[in-house]
Amino acid sequence: NESNQAFNYILDKGYNKWLITFSGGKDSSLTLVLALEYALKNPDKVDRIDIVYSDTLLEIPSIHFFATKFLDYLKNSERYFQLSLKIHIVYPEISERFWVKVLGKGYPPPHQKFRWCTKRLKIDPCEKELNKYMIPNETAILTGVRYGESNSRDQRLNASCTRGGECGQGLWFEKSTKLKIGYLAPIINWPLCDVWDYLIGFAPNLGYPTKNLKKVYNGHDTRFGCWTCTVVKQDKAMKRTIEQEEWSHLQPLYDFRNYLWEFTRERKTRVLRKDGSVSKIKQKYRKHLLNKLLEIQSNLGITLITSSEIQFIYKL
Repeated sequence: NESNQAFNYILDKGYNKWLITFSGGKDSSLTLVLALEYALKNPDKVDRIDIVYSDTLLEIPSIHFFATKFLDYLKNSERYFQLSLKIHIVYPEISERFWVKVLGKGYPPPHQKFRWCTKRLKIDPCEKELNKYMIPNETAILTGVRYGESNSRDQRLNASCTRGGECGQGLWFEKSTKLKIGYLAPIINWPLCDVWDYLIGFAPNLGYPTKNLKKVYNGHDTRFGCWTCTVVKQDKAMKRTIEQEEWSHLQPLYDFRNYLWEFTRERKTRVLRKDGSVSKIKQKYRKHLLNKLLEIQSNLGITLITSSEIQFIYKL
């Protein structure tokens, strides 16, 4: 009911074109399902829905598999043919991709003080695509933001409310004065248990392929990122993935991520500046890492780095 009230609220304000950023995670999946179900019941109210999935090319394979399966279901199911529904999968520019930066240009793996990855790999491609469909005073971006996810996110939400965001009674809405675009979080007050109950117990009855999503998470507090992520000290998401029998063959990815981090921290692998501080990774060690990555790719039989990226790296 709260979610429907939130959708009614933005429609009353004239926002009948919806952009939904989808990651394959539980919150964005729930937001998408709720929006689609509302649109199916109110086809004359929602003019258009655009779903944008930003593929970093480094997604943990289990969550990437779920996300693509979900989007394929939406593309092929007759249930949604009555909606003006468009699906967009976007990728980083080749010069901005992770392996091009690390192996081609010598960037060190990202860390807390040099987090160069998220904006280039995920945010920029997504924003570029979103900008194509934004119509002032008509477009709303729907997000899966919820209270209780993290302290920092709660603080940002509270700050938004003090700056004029419309909050309370199951609603969080903010309008960009610059873009004249609305931002809505329809599941802002959903407790975690309700998120899972809906995705596992109710959504599958409507046809959505969400029944096994909890198994993908292998634990309530898993937060998914890239399988190469070195910003976190320990990659719990990947560790929990390879603990499952069907994904245990991905152990080499987990091991390579750890090797990449430890190896590039050795001073011998880095160019030294005049003051003795470390700079980029030396070329011979980048070649070594590329060969190791290609060996893992060959052994696993899955694409970890594309041929166009390899060509670009050699060119650099």
